Amino acid sequence: MEFDWVEWFGYLASLVVLVSLTMTSIVKLRVINFIGCLLFAAFAYFIDSYPTMFMNLGIAGINVYYLYHLYHYKEKFKLISASTASEYFQHFTSTNKVEIDDQIQISELSSFNTAFYMLRNNTVAGVLVGNIDESGELEVALDFVTPEYRDMKVARFFYSKHPEHLVERGVKQIVAVAPSDVHAEYLEQVGFVKEPGDEQKYRMSLVA
Repeated sequence: MEFDWVEWFGYLASLVVLVSLTMTSIVKLRVINFIGCLLFAAFAYFIDSYPTMFMNLGIAGINVYYLYHLYHYKEKFKLISASTASEYFQHFTSTNKVEIDDQIQISELSSFNTAFYMLRNNTVAGVLVGNIDESGELEVALDFVTPEYRDMKVARFFYSKHPEHLVERGVKQIVAVAPSDVHAEYLEQVGFVKEPGDEQKYRMSLVA
């Protein structure tokens, strides 16, 4: 049986398009879909299916258009104090219980003295919960962002670009523990530094 590389190229293009539709992040969806459309357009060219080629080039162009606007749209972020005893907080955490349980048991959240909603375009994108002491050090118990907003923009806004939102709330330093390599990578990407002598503990200073 002779290997038909064109046919397998078509399978690959189809797989990339299929994978793109599993992305919860709209940015990842459009980037991967864009790549899949280009591959599918090339496949259509190889088999002389020009209508299919032009359709996929058109979809690729639409992805570029929306990606451009996503990256140039001026989004709004806001930090709002939250109460772990409020009905909305309990609804939010219970709705996202499966993923939050990877960091902490929901039943433990009521024992912490500080909680914030992290808003993105007036929508609650995540929550930040922990204990803050008299020196302004916040020990994070939960740093959670919903899947559709996991493009790092929320964390980079509050931790790296505009830490004054947290400073205004009395937070001068943040201490976080990374329970996994994935979480450790996330902390490092937004500016946390590993504590000497502790493989899981990270720290960030918000004031000079």
